[in-house]
Order: sequence, then C-alpha cells, then structure tokens
Amino acid sequence: MKKVTVITPMFKGGLYIDGFMKDIIDQSAFDECEWYLLDACSPENEYYIIKPYLSRYNNIKYERLDSDPGLYACWNYMIKNSKSEYVTNANLDDRLFPKCIERHIETLDENQDYDLAYCENAVTHTVNDSYKNYERMEQIPIYPTGYFDRTALLNHCYPSTHPLWRRSLHDRFGFFDEKYRSVSDHEFWLRCIAEGAKDFIFIREILGIYYFNPVGVSTNPDNANWKHKEETEVRDKYRDKIH
Repeated sequence: MKKVTVITPMFKGGLYIDGFMKDIIDQSAFDECEWYLLDACSPENEYYIIKPYLSRYNNIKYERLDSDPGLYACWNYMIKNSKSEYVTNANLDDRLFPKCIERHIETLDENQDYDLAYCENAVTHTVNDSYKNYERMEQIPIYPTGYFDRTALLNHCYPSTHPLWRRSLHDRFGFFDEKYRSVSDHEFWLRCIAEGAKDFIFIREILGIYYFNPVGVSTNPDNANWKHKEETEVRDKYRDKIH
C-alpha cells in the first residue's frame, strides 16, 4: 500500500495535461504515491498523453467514466476506491514544486496532533507555469492563507488548493458533499473541525503554484452569483458549531 493517494479528476484538460504529467512524475515522493487519474468522460483525449506513462509507472491508475458526475463526486469515487494513509488532490491547471508532496508527508508524519497539512502557493496568470520561474524572485505573489484559526475557517478556506490529509477523516466524518459545485472542500473541512477533528497545520513554504484560471469553476466571474450562495450557505450551516 502506498503512503499517499493523489486524486486527479480530468475534464477538458488538454491544455494542461502534458506539463501536468511531468510535474507530478517529478515529485520527490512520487514512489510513495498512488496517482489516481479519473477521466470524467473528457472530450479532449487526454488519454493519449497519459498512455505512455501507464506502461512506465505501475503506481499510476487511470480510469474513464461514461459521464461526468461532477468534481466532488469524482473525488469521493477515487477516495472510496483507493487505499493509503494520506490523500491529496492535484489540479490539472496548477503546478507543484518538486518537494511539495514530500514536505506535506513529513509534516503530518512528524505532527501526529494534526489531521491536515497545507502550504503557501504562488499565484500565476500564466498557463503551465513552472516553479523554476520563482527560484530567484525576491517578491512572489502569494495566494492568501496563513496559520490555522478554527473560527476564521468559517470565512477563509485555509487548506487552499492541494492540502494533504489523513484518510481517517473520511472514516470519521464522511465524504465531500456532492450537491455543491465549488465549496464542498471548504464544507468538509468545516464539518471535520466542528465534529472533533484535530487542527490543521500550516507549512510556511511556497510549495505550489495556483493558476488563476479565468474559466475555472471558482474563478470564472460568470459563476460569482451561485458561488456566493454556496459560500453563504456553508458559513451559515457551521456558524454556531465552530469554536
């Protein structure tokens, strides 16, 4: 059994898939990972980029669905059909620094009093950016996060884009709520904290690159109205449960 399951749902990822595959393969902890690629009936033939990797690496699992059930349904499916101590998600349009997963594993291994680890991320507006572009930069735009605060979690999703969490959270608190299109991860983290999970730990290092995708589910301005309604519903649900 591998240490970490890396879950990646795929839909219309043709623009990103080539660089993304190389990015995850280059992770220093890749040998400790099972990488689960779930093709949600994407029309862009990502499989033809993925196929050569499947014969070279026995820790990559690829599966194609007959239809797209939605992002969080894909997450739940992969989590339920895998085994590992830890779980992390990897988004097609984001990028990781080479030691990203390794540092998250080390942090939770060394800090048993925490259930989830998350880091700082650079923000980019460049498609398929690389960590190499940030190695000599003195000032890097950072995705807003910080040290964990239970109460502030109501209004700020600290774990951001690619946290690493203990699989046992799902044994204790269930899975991601599939009715939401954008905020099910935030809802799940709030549910875990409200129902007795340990705190989350912040790694104060830039270990990833968040692509501010103009057509992304959470960043497309056309989605602002329904996204705001989801966020408000989740905050109201847990407002009196987080202390």
